[in-house]
Amino acid sequence: MNDRTTYSSRERVRRAIRHETADRLPRGELCINDSVILRQLNCQRAGFDEKLSFVNQMGLDIYTLSPVRPDRQNKLPAPGELLWPDIEKWTGQTPLFTFALVDGAFELGMRFHDRLDFLTLYRRSPLSLAEFVSEVESLNIALYREAAEKGIDGIIIADDVAYGKGFLMNPQALREHFFPSLERQVKEIERLGLPAFFHSDGYYREIIPDLIRMGFKGIQCLERSCGMDLWELHGEFGRELCLWGHIATEDTLKAHDPGLLGEMASALGRLSCREGVILGTDCGLFEGTDLSGLKRIYETAC
Repeated sequence: MNDRTTYSSRERVRRAIRHETADRLPRGELCINDSVILRQLNCQRAGFDEKLSFVNQMGLDIYTLSPVRPDRQNKLPAPGELLWPDIEKWTGQTPLFTFALVDGAFELGMRFHDRLDFLTLYRRSPLSLAEFVSEVESLNIALYREAAEKGIDGIIIADDVAYGKGFLMNPQALREHFFPSLERQVKEIERLGLPAFFHSDGYYREIIPDLIRMGFKGIQCLERSCGMDLWELHGEFGRELCLWGHIATEDTLKAHDPGLLGEMASALGRLSCREGVILGTDCGLFEGTDLSGLKRIYETAC
């Protein structure tokens, strides 16, 4: 890149979202499993200090927070039942760009209902589905407002609507029963002055124009194995969306092979000159991710 200014992590990510150049590609992960931190730091707990130490070791620019429900009941919570652990420490005591990760109605519906029952609910009882989607919308808007008051920098709405070969529900049904609520939520996020990102696993390319129309500023999770190729997506949607993802778990294992790492370096060299890109794994850091290999990949993109 031609920009020789050194930016803070927060500004580096903001520039990526605005499709502006920076000193390097920002790096971020959707989530980091506590067990990964415990193993890497050889510690007994993963509190704020340990998590920040891990993030700094990995050279990340982003930290993503999820609301926690202490009682973990198997039903939709009320807004007051969810907590944001250490959110004001992350937003006020670090230079990191912070995202709040909030589940959408499709994601929560699949979690709190029988899978097949929920996937057919729009045909059997559209009114019941509409009531559930409305409840989730109200819950999420309350969470967005609370997170914004506590200094969060952006919002990710997670709705795993797809799998490796296509959609779990007909896209037209998603447009009719889920997208109007999603659009209202994005408008509220915009009103709060925050960028909204959409996360889904799998192949969801068909609905990307819908996401753009709703006002999403970025998408997270670009699984090459599912046909979500970063370079192709950037060529088609890169002027309208910030693209975040690209690295597979298998890549972190292959990064120890000098030849394969060289191939990755060449590809990332082409990537580093592109605006509107955040480098990271598709779905976060879990057991099985080779952290030293991931750091090698990150460093090739400098």
